[in-house]
Amino acid sequence: MTLAEIISAAGPLSDTILQIASNEDGTASVITESAHFLLHASGSRIVIEAGIEAVIPTPRERVLSALLAYNAVWQDTGMIRMALSGTGADAQALLIADLIIDTDFTSERFAAVITDLDRKVQIWSEIIANGVEDASAIHGNQHSLKV
Repeated sequence: MTLAEIISAAGPLSDTILQIASNEDGTASVITESAHFLLHASGSRIVIEAGIEAVIPTPRERVLSALLAYNAVWQDTGMIRMALSGTGADAQALLIADLIIDTDFTSERFAAVITDLDRKVQIWSEIIANGVEDASAIHGNQHSLKV
């Protein structure tokens, strides 16, 4: 099975996945109710990214601190990391995950990863929208599926 076939076959395996599409630029998109995941395949890995739609409040220091604190516990987050894209009012938090394509890479595993990442997008949307009071509590709310 090709990588594209494995990813396409994941759609019916998860109630979370609404649509899977190939893009003209060689990437793929996975749409869920919570996020638009963009997949970049290269060699033996896929980088999955999703923008967090919540508006980053001003002042932004708490959100930036929370993103960095989350990145610091990468062993507990399954190599998932957070970033900031854009500046000023256009800034958006990004969830980024690296997925290794190996013999264990199946449609079932991919569907499970997307379901897990979708939940993380929901959690981060709430964290950002509600303001971050305690960055140490973030990783406790993130149940990790090792990718």
